[in-house]
Amino acid sequence: MRMNAVKVKNFGAWLNNWMTIRLLLWGILSLVLSIIFFREFWTKLPTMLSPDWVFGQQHAASWGVLALCLIFLWLKRKQVRGQARPRATPVFILIGLAVVAAAVLMPSSQDYLVFQVLLASLGVFVVLFGRGARIPSILLAIYGFAISFPLAIERFAENAYSQTAIVPVMGLMTILGYPLQNQGQLVHFISSGGEPILVTITVGCAGPATMGVFLAIFALMMLDTPLSPRKAGYIFLFGAAGTWLQSIIRLIIVLMVGYYLGKDALWTAHFWTIYILFPLWYLLFAYIYFRQVGRPPDVRRKQELKHVPVTEGK
Repeated sequence: MRMNAVKVKNFGAWLNNWMTIRLLLWGILSLVLSIIFFREFWTKLPTMLSPDWVFGQQHAASWGVLALCLIFLWLKRKQVRGQARPRATPVFILIGLAVVAAAVLMPSSQDYLVFQVLLASLGVFVVLFGRGARIPSILLAIYGFAISFPLAIERFAENAYSQTAIVPVMGLMTILGYPLQNQGQLVHFISSGGEPILVTITVGCAGPATMGVFLAIFALMMLDTPLSPRKAGYIFLFGAAGTWLQSIIRLIIVLMVGYYLGKDALWTAHFWTIYILFPLWYLLFAYIYFRQVGRPPDVRRKQELKHVPVTEGK
């Protein structure tokens, strides 16, 4: 009975906490807004979470970045709470309402359904927590960039970006002695088994989605464990070049599989290589990145103190 009384008391104290009350209010208001203005989100959410949609149509990148942003937000929850204020100010109320209005008035697009719901939720968060919305705003901007980058490339630089993959791939395959020919984005060849194969290397094959993921994760890493500006520049260029190179390697592997094993094997390789090569590459990049970060100063001081020799007094 005594333990139950203590639990009830702690629960009551938790409910009376201003932060808790506003979090509950934020959740309720965000849910109501999504139901009223974004019904399409709820009707299409099961489809957007289905394996066929996530992996079959290669939407894993956007969900993956969103998951990383949510994990980062959870890890920084104390910092968010420290920046929040117990009272809303008129300035942040106006900013928050403007953000909600922007989310509601955005043109409807399935690519941005999740972003719209999160943007409206962020607006409510700004109203209730003021400066506490700084980190969530940055994370939502990173997520929005990750989903916008490949769409922008596809719309404004489709042919130019696809050529950044086609030209080096065709050059390397020719040097290696494979009888491939191309006309623009169309690549055709006869497999070793005599099967004619025709594929189109679109802008999506050139890897703008993986580049967008790289840029988003790099931004998260810089937020968490920043490098000096000079090191950040070198590491960023190395990472961008490596992300482009892994897309080139992927296309070469896909074409070689098609040449030796036929069209069906080519499409199987096309489906799976993107989920193998990029994670492996990013593990290597993350290792190199954190090697450049080194030990944090506080950890270094503690380790140095442990190794300070102690001499006996005379």
